[in-house]
Amino acid sequence: MRLIIVAALFIVLSLIVVHNLPAPFPSPSVVLDTPYGTLLQELGPPADFDPNSKLPTPLRAGKSVAWVRSRLIARWTLQVDYGLTPFSPLAPPDSVSRCLSTRWEWVNWLLPCDAVFRARVLVR
Repeated sequence: MRLIIVAALFIVLSLIVVHNLPAPFPSPSVVLDTPYGTLLQELGPPADFDPNSKLPTPLRAGKSVAWVRSRLIARWTLQVDYGLTPFSPLAPPDSVSRCLSTRWEWVNWLLPCDAVFRARVLVR
C-alpha cells in the first residue's frame, strides 16, 4: 500500500514540477506570424512525426509539422498547420498549438494546451 501511495505522490509532484517549468517553445500567438523558414532556423528541423495521423484524410491540415521536446516525464509539442495558405518557406501558418502531454492519458486534460488560428474574412 505504501508503494502505491509513494508512486502516486511521485507522479503528482512530477506533474507539478513539469507544469511549472518554462515551455521550450514560444507562444503560439508569436509563432502564428512567423514564416516556416524562420521557424526552421530558430527551432531546427521538425520531428519526424505526423500529429494528425489519427484523423481521417479530409480533416487533416494541408501541411502539418511539429517539434517535440521532452521534459522529465512529459513532452512539449509545437504543431504548425498550413491548411489554406500555400505552403512555402515564407508562408505564415494558419494555426499553431503548443501542448504539454505525458504517457498517462488520464492526466493530460490537466496540462496546458494553447492554440491560435488565423481568421479569414469573406467580403463581397
